[in-house]
Amino acid sequence: NALDQLLEGENSPATLALIIQPGNGGPVEDWVNVEKISQATADTTMVIINGALDKVRGGYYPGVFFPKLAQTVDRFYKKFESVFYLKPISDKGVYGWIYRQYPEDWQVVLQTRKSDAKGGMFIEDTVVYTSQARPEYNDAVAKLVRANAEMARAAS
Repeated sequence: NALDQLLEGENSPATLALIIQPGNGGPVEDWVNVEKISQATADTTMVIINGALDKVRGGYYPGVFFPKLAQTVDRFYKKFESVFYLKPISDKGVYGWIYRQYPEDWQVVLQTRKSDAKGGMFIEDTVVYTSQARPEYNDAVAKLVRANAEMARAAS
């Protein structure tokens, strides 16, 4: 089907634009081109997979060096809704995740090492915070540190 002729109204325009890993390992212009694709096909649903949107939205690419990309951030990339998000946290002696599966709330999940009755080890996941808004990384770390300390006090 990839080589089929495009027929307006029959198989064109596309109903879904699937963008895989733009700009990550390739040219930064990929990010700018994603916005152009969206503008050209306004009625097409766009899904970005492994897009490293945090880098684009968080200022990883300085506007002074990447002015065209910087212009796309507020007008385009900050409007995306994360439908699945999983970011590992390994900081200040705690381990866990920032997690979301749309339409559920955002979660901060603490991972702790436990022992079973036979002396074996396993990892226990505990949701320590939920919110409708995505927590900032440093706030998530603070919540994990606090929850880990509370669990240690309760165990002793």
